[in-house]
Amino acid sequence: MMGNLNITATNLDRALAAWGAAPPEWVRLLADAADRTSQRAVADQLGKSAGYVSRLINRAYAGSYEEAETQVRARFGAEQVQCPLWGAIPLASCVQLRRRKRPPQNHMHHACARTCPTCPNNTDRQED
Repeated sequence: MMGNLNITATNLDRALAAWGAAPPEWVRLLADAADRTSQRAVADQLGKSAGYVSRLINRAYAGSYEEAETQVRARFGAEQVQCPLWGAIPLASCVQLRRRKRPPQNHMHHACARTCPTCPNNTDRQED
C-alpha cells in the first residue's frame, strides 16, 4: 500500500505542504513554473536535475537554499536590479555577467570584471 500518496497534487500544493501557508516567493515561482510545464523542464532551464527541483519544492534539499533562490529568481522572476555600470538590468543578466568564467574579451567584460566583485547586488562575493 502506498499510503496517502496524492498523485494529483500540484507542485504548488506540495510546496504549501512543505513550506507552510506562506512559502517564500521564489518557491512559489518554482512551483508555478513546474506546474505550467514539468519539474524536468524547469530543471533543464536551471541546468539542474528534476530531483533538485523536487527537493526544493518539498523543502528536502541539503544544499544552499540561498543559491537556489538566486537561480530561481533570475530564471523565473521578472526582477530588475540597479547595476552601477548599466542602470536597471534583469537579475538574470546581473547573475550571468558576474559569473562569467571566460577572460574579458571587450570593454564591457573588462568593466564587469572590475565592478562586479564589489557590487552590492553581487550575492556571490565573499564577505571579509
